[in-house]
Amino acid sequence: MAVVNGYCGKILRANLTKKTTRVVPVTREMALEYIGGRGFASRMMYDELKPGADPLGPDNNIYVLTGPINGTAVPFSSRYVVATKSPLTGTYTRSLSGGEFSARLKYAGFDGIVVEGKADKPVYLCLENGSAEIRDADNLWGKTTWDTEETLRKDLRGSKSLTIGPAGEQQVLFASVFNDWGRSAGGGGTGAVLGAKRLKAIVVSGQQGVSVPNKETFLELLRESYAAVKSHPGVPERVWKGTTMTVETTNKLGIIPVRNFSGEKLEGAENLYSEIFREKLVLHDESCFSCPLPCGKLSLVKTGPYAGTVLQGPQFETIGLLGTNCGIINIETVARANSLCNLYGIDTIETGNVIGFAMECFEKGILTKGDTGGIDLRFGNDDALIEAIEAIGQKKGVGALLSGGAERAAHVIGQDSIRFAMSTKGKGFAAYDPRALVGMGLIYATAPTGANHSTGPTLGGEKGLGLTTNKEKPELVYKNQNSYCLLDSLVICSFSRYGLDDSSRLKILEAVTGEHYEADLITRRIFSLERLFNVREGFGRSDDSLPWRSLHEPLPEGPSKGNTVRLEELLDRYYPLRKWDRNGIPTIACLKELDLEDEIENLSQMGIELSP
Repeated sequence: MAVVNGYCGKILRANLTKKTTRVVPVTREMALEYIGGRGFASRMMYDELKPGADPLGPDNNIYVLTGPINGTAVPFSSRYVVATKSPLTGTYTRSLSGGEFSARLKYAGFDGIVVEGKADKPVYLCLENGSAEIRDADNLWGKTTWDTEETLRKDLRGSKSLTIGPAGEQQVLFASVFNDWGRSAGGGGTGAVLGAKRLKAIVVSGQQGVSVPNKETFLELLRESYAAVKSHPGVPERVWKGTTMTVETTNKLGIIPVRNFSGEKLEGAENLYSEIFREKLVLHDESCFSCPLPCGKLSLVKTGPYAGTVLQGPQFETIGLLGTNCGIINIETVARANSLCNLYGIDTIETGNVIGFAMECFEKGILTKGDTGGIDLRFGNDDALIEAIEAIGQKKGVGALLSGGAERAAHVIGQDSIRFAMSTKGKGFAAYDPRALVGMGLIYATAPTGANHSTGPTLGGEKGLGLTTNKEKPELVYKNQNSYCLLDSLVICSFSRYGLDDSSRLKILEAVTGEHYEADLITRRIFSLERLFNVREGFGRSDDSLPWRSLHEPLPEGPSKGNTVRLEELLDRYYPLRKWDRNGIPTIACLKELDLEDEIENLSQMGIELSP
């Protein structure tokens, strides 16, 4: 019996070193103070991971977590969270993915999984109706994500899998975990952590349900929620275009990255717009579990050298990084590049970011064909993009150099290349140039994961405020980050904004659980606890930065021509909103307000001084 309705009440802990599994309860206190998903991850990671632990060592854990509404019919409740200490950045990281995996994990009888230790040979974890087993995976090692998922699906009918590909096995630092034939929890190197642990996959299956306290009240809320989504004016366009609708908007506003965030205009970018994408690639629209908005696109390349390529997508971020950021204007090439990333198991955002960086190095003569293994790594070279992805996926040749992201590669290459390594804390930018969307610059700088657009994206809000002004941007970022803490802890898709808001999401949460939640307090607690995790790892204000190009190289053209990010002013106004000191460290008053008093003593024992 779950301690609180909506929860299974159980988390599975699998120790790969000892080859053991055990079940631990979800306490009522944990449920009410952290909700689930990202909130659970922040608490457990802070308590369990020792400062300075090697992200690729056995002392780093990886957390796969759901929330109380997953597995119900609540619209958009399809997502799960993967969290760990990132091998790419050394910070806390969390990634999310959709599909069916989260619901199936709940039906298997668990709210989440914690993977500890390191196996001595390849294994996978199988969860079925409340039981768990660590199984041999020698026959899976070396397989692509798709082949792995297909093999496991045949072995356990009705199951869903979370898998890694060859890049995760090789510990490419931005390898991701994948599920449902191409959906991924990308960014931060979650796949590399599983690869280091020699855990190839997690398979879940079961028929256990999710309880709610009052079925009639819950069903009425569902009727209201689905009606709100159906009547939302933005839904038809989102369904038809998916996330690619953002390509045209950001290109016209000069926000989408072009040639490694040079800010130049890219002739032919219109070939990547949603109309072309729909005409050339899309077979049909697809939804995640319990989602009334089928924004997923099953796509097929029908002609040309990549004919026969099948994939989910590509999505906006992928088009921005593997497309315009690399000077590529052929949607079929982007689709093939996306598919290869999926098969090898690497994040498309980080891949496009580091290849764009390498292309600029090549064009400046910093890298030569001798360095690239003969790849003509120029912007706009479709073949070179594909070859570079193959090299990264196999961690061979120039791929080994690029497998740690742009910032690490720049430190190896030298020659001032760090000036155009477009990352924060080692994590590459997403598909928004902060000089043209300055609030996103503050998001990149302050996200606990390193540069990450999905911790509170600002495009919608900044349109009304002015894209390049600092006016009201700290307040917007603060608000959005807190809202996304709620989304990620429920766990619910950000597209739930098509009909739902934080108030209605909270109402649903309380109907599912029968409990009252102090949502504002909880979300601020989660964000500051993630900050404390990074503070213990030695991160502070100096790390809340942006690359040289964002701060000192004005945009050469477009609506935001001449702009740079005035970041220090933004930080000076942002930190007080969170009650952090000027170095970005939560104050004693902040921690007391958020019921984190125990952390005061914890940090003091480490020699970290806190301001009053």
